[in-house]
Amino acid sequence: MLITPTQVSADEGNIRDGAYLDIGIGLGVESDPFVFDDENDSGFDLYINGRYQKYGFFVEFPHGTSKQQATVLSFGYNFLNTENWSYDLQLAMNHRDLDHILPESNINSRRVSHSKLGLRILGDFDNTHLKFIVAGASGDHDGGLYASAWLSQNYSYYNWNIYGSFGIEYRNENVVNHFYAINEVEGLPYYRGEAGFEYTGQVGASYPINENWVFEGFARTTLLPSGVSESPLVDGNKVVEVAMVVKYVF
Repeated sequence: MLITPTQVSADEGNIRDGAYLDIGIGLGVESDPFVFDDENDSGFDLYINGRYQKYGFFVEFPHGTSKQQATVLSFGYNFLNTENWSYDLQLAMNHRDLDHILPESNINSRRVSHSKLGLRILGDFDNTHLKFIVAGASGDHDGGLYASAWLSQNYSYYNWNIYGSFGIEYRNENVVNHFYAINEVEGLPYYRGEAGFEYTGQVGASYPINENWVFEGFARTTLLPSGVSESPLVDGNKVVEVAMVVKYVF
């Protein structure tokens, strides 16, 4: 769900101090253009969306149904809040790890994503939510740069929450080649890609079964930049995911 969770147990000193957690199990289908990567997200999956903040310091598990950043776990400090805007320093990954099992050598060409520090700005205007991130990212020679902008909108219809979101993510040439370049010794054609923009759109709806249980369904499509899709490690220019989830909200 793209609703900003209601924070509980608020303490003096920071209006965002509090906690939120939902855990769900879902059945989904996902296209996978990463031909030599052994990760398969089709089938049953676990969705966890959690956040805890105290005195401005927070930890997040953003693996929920509307994840907008490729990180398993993030840490940070919420250093400023105004009526509609919040400002965070965040330590997070900005690309998932890739394990390319190369066909000729059968070698696992593992591309690791390390957590990097960045600035995150959140804007909340009734049912409209904005998110901007500028951060470091894993890249060749430690020169990785990541930036993204997200717009989310919620609508209520009886007990249904209907939402949509659109995001643009930028990764520079160092990041693209850290994950998708091919060297001469790896048994595939030599490849170097360019920086580019990735576009993601998602629509979904959720319905409360009772006080704690929620049903949700969503569809998400990501269009990959040419620097990624033209790599010998990739066969296609988009990732499509559709899932139905039942989750428990604590």
